[in-house]
Amino acid sequence: MIAAWQNSDGSEVRIVARGNFSLGAGGLVNLLLALAVVTLSLAGFVAWQGYWPVLLIAVIQVVLVTWILVKAWQRAWVSDSIDVGPEQIRVVRQRHKRAIRIELPTAWAIVELKRPQIAWYSPILKLKSGSREVELGRFLTSEEKHQLAEHLQNAIKRHSAMKGLLNF
Repeated sequence: MIAAWQNSDGSEVRIVARGNFSLGAGGLVNLLLALAVVTLSLAGFVAWQGYWPVLLIAVIQVVLVTWILVKAWQRAWVSDSIDVGPEQIRVVRQRHKRAIRIELPTAWAIVELKRPQIAWYSPILKLKSGSREVELGRFLTSEEKHQLAEHLQNAIKRHSAMKGLLNF
């Protein structure tokens, strides 16, 4: 999901990119409990009739599915927040409780959307300024990366030192 805001004079823009996962914590717990109860009840019934290996396989399945869904749920807490101002661009990459902050000068910033080396992979979105670069939106779909790149280019072009050089 991509959301963008700007102040009244348009000099500062905030763009937020978030992961897509519609299930909240309570819903995830309820889903996992329902899955465990149904799976282990059926497996317990079959194990009671003498097919005990089924219970072992059911426990492994519940643990594996729980691990996969919790990892997917954690992606909902991943976000890239980009503040574009006249002087600098502040990128805050949030991963659950850990945040990484990066600052780049706005004047020489370039948005680059690279095609992937493998055709079915998502493109790579990078924000470059001088010798520094940061990859943005690793968790986004291809369409969302294109949308984020468009928002970034529109926000940066107001403050770019190259805008006079690019207009022929």
